[in-house]
Amino acid sequence: MIVNKTRSLAVLAVLGVIAATPAFAADGKALFADKGCTACHGEDAKTPLEPGYPRLAGQNADYMFNQMKDIKGGARANGLSVDTMKPILEDVTEPEMRAMADYLAGLGPIVGKGDPAHPGKKLYMTKTCVACHGKDGTKPIMKTYPYLAGQDAAYLTRQATDIKTSIRKNGGTNTMQPVMHLVSDEELAAISEFLANVK
Repeated sequence: MIVNKTRSLAVLAVLGVIAATPAFAADGKALFADKGCTACHGEDAKTPLEPGYPRLAGQNADYMFNQMKDIKGGARANGLSVDTMKPILEDVTEPEMRAMADYLAGLGPIVGKGDPAHPGKKLYMTKTCVACHGKDGTKPIMKTYPYLAGQDAAYLTRQATDIKTSIRKNGGTNTMQPVMHLVSDEELAAISEFLANVK
């Protein structure tokens, strides 16, 4: 009886320690709020503070996880990554990143108003964006590639420009860069506007 009681207490103690660890207790929704992410990306992760900030709801979980790791590690150092995101992510563990990425991925997809006649749609096809990001930016060919449909137009333009000029170098940007050199600023703006409003 004493042995059983001791064993039960030991099991409870171990479970208590496990429950207290970030990997076990990670709650993506709570972490998204607790880490201050809502201040810039919105409580619903669909309505960012201002144009140029990404919409995170419905994004590829693996893509978001990798981006958070790259920002924290310094591999992604463009835009707001260095001054805003990196200091926040310094205190976020990989299990917490995974929990947030999984939570955010389950919130989407984001859809815009939709305009099948938008000139950006044809450019999206002819500039070969479709080859990696799929029909209307809704079906990337790999889990590590982002969904583009419904994303903020200013954010899309900034990221594509940073990739084109080698300011952003992480992830699969080396694959995208040669394509971006064939896209003018005007064409990129049209593609971004089309994608932002994919329905």
